[in-house]
Amino acid sequence: MGSKRYHSKTPGKLNYSLFCIGVCLIILLPLCDTFNLDVENPSVYSGPNGSYFGYSVEFYLTNSSRVNSGS
Repeated sequence: MGSKRYHSKTPGKLNYSLFCIGVCLIILLPLCDTFNLDVENPSVYSGPNGSYFGYSVEFYLTNSSRVNSGS
């Protein structure tokens, strides 16, 4: 009439998942880069009234794979 205890494997899986997320962050974090926009010499684009020009604009360099888009 003894009761059996069933141990959950959740803590082990949780620890493994957190470990994997940590490793991914450590590997991918150096690939992230921040930058400042040029506030000294801005490029100003405009269009006719009512055209919603600039609502979503993409700035890109043709020799680069980086894209900065804003709205």
